[in-house]
Amino acid sequence: MRKSVVKDKKKVVLITGAAKRIGREIALRLSHEKYKFIIHFNKSKKDCASLIKTIENSGGEAKSIQFDLSNTKSIEKFAKSCEKLFGRIDILINNASIFKSQNFWDIKEKDFDDFININLKAPFLLSKYIAKGMKKRKYGKIINITDSIGTDKTWKNYSSYCISKGGLETMTKVLSLELDPYIQVNSVAPGAILKPVRGSGKKIYKTTYNSEKVLDSLINSIRLLLISDFITGESIHVDGGERLI
Repeated sequence: MRKSVVKDKKKVVLITGAAKRIGREIALRLSHEKYKFIIHFNKSKKDCASLIKTIENSGGEAKSIQFDLSNTKSIEKFAKSCEKLFGRIDILINNASIFKSQNFWDIKEKDFDDFININLKAPFLLSKYIAKGMKKRKYGKIINITDSIGTDKTWKNYSSYCISKGGLETMTKVLSLELDPYIQVNSVAPGAILKPVRGSGKKIYKTTYNSEKVLDSLINSIRLLLISDFITGESIHVDGGERLI
């Protein structure tokens, strides 16, 4: 794979669903490095504003953009709006997702569609539209945030979620071939790093590892993928081996 030089030393990173939780941690922990951030949010306007202020106070650069990723018909327009904020996007981190339990027999078609649209279809379309600019500049990184347990072991009563995240893992491998050689596509699969804030999802997270060390491991995995031009189609599991038990 050949390297390509991007003139602006600060690379532009778009993180979907970045106002809270893992997306927020990624932005905060990379904000001291050579990146400009596009912080996507849907409903968490106050959290997004707080994050941008924190990044700017530490000397970083960040802009926000609101969009409902379930509106897949408008994702191309959304991608163009994102690119206009800093003139380009060098790195796309597909982090936004929905997570909740549902009894298999109670799942309605709309419920299933919501999981597929937000967790899988939106990342696919966003990758497609943003990769066009990356291809022209001969440089780009796409990192998908999946789920170590949800895809490797799966859970009962989480079929829609597991199917969508499993599809995202497969998408990672496929796009790594489609977008080679200038764009590397990988995934990071966290384990029980942060406990769900509400709902029955709390029951399956019997042990959570939300310590600074574990979050550092997650971010360091992302750093590795950001600096490497030769790792593609891979999934890094950050779960303490929990998926193997």
